[in-house]
Amino acid sequence: MSLWRLWAVPFVGLVLLMEVPAQAQSLNDVIASRLANNCQGLSGAGIGSSGPNPDYGPQLLSLCGDNTNIGGLTGAASASGGIISAENRISSIAAEQRIHRRTQERRDAASADRGRGFGLFFTGDYERFEKDNTRFETGFARDTVGGTGGVDYVLNSAVLVGLALTYAHEFGDYDAVGGGFDHDSYGVLLYTSLSPIPRAFVDLVVGYVRKDYNFERRALVNIGFAPDPLPVNVKTRADTEGDEFRFSAYGGYDFALGNVTVGPRVGVNYRDTTIDGFRESGGSGLELIYDNQNRVSLTTSAGVFASIGINTGLGVIVPQTTVEYVHEFLDDQRSVGFRFVQDLAGRRFLYQTDPPDRDYVNLALGVSMIFPTGVTAFANFRELIGYRDHSSHAVSLGVRFAF
Repeated sequence: MSLWRLWAVPFVGLVLLMEVPAQAQSLNDVIASRLANNCQGLSGAGIGSSGPNPDYGPQLLSLCGDNTNIGGLTGAASASGGIISAENRISSIAAEQRIHRRTQERRDAASADRGRGFGLFFTGDYERFEKDNTRFETGFARDTVGGTGGVDYVLNSAVLVGLALTYAHEFGDYDAVGGGFDHDSYGVLLYTSLSPIPRAFVDLVVGYVRKDYNFERRALVNIGFAPDPLPVNVKTRADTEGDEFRFSAYGGYDFALGNVTVGPRVGVNYRDTTIDGFRESGGSGLELIYDNQNRVSLTTSAGVFASIGINTGLGVIVPQTTVEYVHEFLDDQRSVGFRFVQDLAGRRFLYQTDPPDRDYVNLALGVSMIFPTGVTAFANFRELIGYRDHSSHAVSLGVRFAF
């Protein structure tokens, strides 16, 4: 062991970037409380005068004090680092929303390619998502790029059926502390659009998404007390996989006022997301093993849609907008179980995620260009409004071909 560690390790602390009340159970708080007072919160006793704790791996043993010549940490510890969660709650480019927009564009283009026939569409998507630091979770900025390709068939004026494949790549960085994530998802969706009466419709979407998660979590470790602590940046890595099952129902009615269309929209979205338990690597002594995680979300939406058709020499331009109020019913603040990799006794602890906002608004603006040949080009912009400590801006561009 180096000389600086011989005198400094007993005073190890994890420094929290923002002050959090002692009663909060964030990941950083739980880690801090376990390591305080010579890791008494981890072992229940700490390193005693009889020698090192046999339940600790070598790096964790060094952090907690590994021989009788080193006095134990007598102060309280604190922690700072990015949190690893199973899934981000909000995504403005969810695949179901893409499908609903495609079926709307199909209805807009009905006069140009009415009757039975195939449709083929491709969409490219980009989203910028930002989350602020909160009591329970570290903030981050996330970029998502992806796309959807699908084929559908119009059986008759009342029924459309389709299949779509989706891909999305998410990457981002945690605020201030460093580290980040890099995820990929691959999905398949089956959908149908039904028109039981003229100008009324119901879209149904069911799907499965496979997700690959890659995380890099960093924590700032300060050895010794102020004013001259020795900072050490601890880095851990992990990867795992997850599954997501989705169901969505979305319906409405369109009132025609000349070349203007306006109507109500209501929807239900259900998601069941699981993520496999995983183990961090890094060799610092602060690596963790996480339990399996599960998140269930059920949201309803209610809003209004409006569009206007403008005839030009090239085709019909259709500017459109949708405003939706969303309410969350099932998703809630979750407790996630974890253990220290180098705690050989395998003691299990819990930390909490952020509680969700129950109510927020989605605003969408778009434009379609319907050509006489049956080709439709489209662009859409979506904005998340009123979700506490979150912001999102998403853009979609695409094209649809009718045969």
